[in-house]
Amino acid sequence: MSSPSSSSPGRGRDDTRRRILEAARELFGTEGFDCTTVRQIASAVGITDAALYYHFKSKREILTAIWDLPLDGGVGRRRPDGAFSNEQLDGLVDASLDFTIGNDRLLRLMAREILAGDQTALALRLQSRAVMRRALRAHLLTTHEAEKAEIKTEAIIALLTGTSMKTQLSAGPSFPADVDVRVYRERTRRWVRALARLDDHEAC
Repeated sequence: MSSPSSSSPGRGRDDTRRRILEAARELFGTEGFDCTTVRQIASAVGITDAALYYHFKSKREILTAIWDLPLDGGVGRRRPDGAFSNEQLDGLVDASLDFTIGNDRLLRLMAREILAGDQTALALRLQSRAVMRRALRAHLLTTHEAEKAEIKTEAIIALLTGTSMKTQLSAGPSFPADVDVRVYRERTRRWVRALARLDDHEAC
């Protein structure tokens, strides 16, 4: 016999709501917000349109709820530990790639909605960039003057963002698998190391 907590109506509603958001995030990210219908979302979850409207009043309300979902991973939790080394830099690159892989659908959705003028999507994207910028700059400040740390921070972020976007466009749905391979990671680490030039700094 199941316990009251495991079969409570509240838990069932929360689970359905979560599945709606996951399905909508997937469809919005691949088909676009405007081209996705409520019926498609409900079908993906295995419920009726009426059941979906019990949880959300509109498709726009679903999108608003998606923006409240937490992003997975990232470099924000990595703190400087002594002088910045190439090994630590590689760790930041890997964390950045893992973040992009883990949030592929949501980041695609953000890009679509930013182009459509969604200010919430833009704010969230800028927020995630700011977290990465602060973390990378904090590490570079252990070995560089403020101005050089700032320049290298912006250059590395531009490289990581540019290569990810290029690969997303060319790979399409297979992007997470294409990025999560050793050759891609090693090449990205090598390029970022070339920009950071930590070895040159240590030699000075």
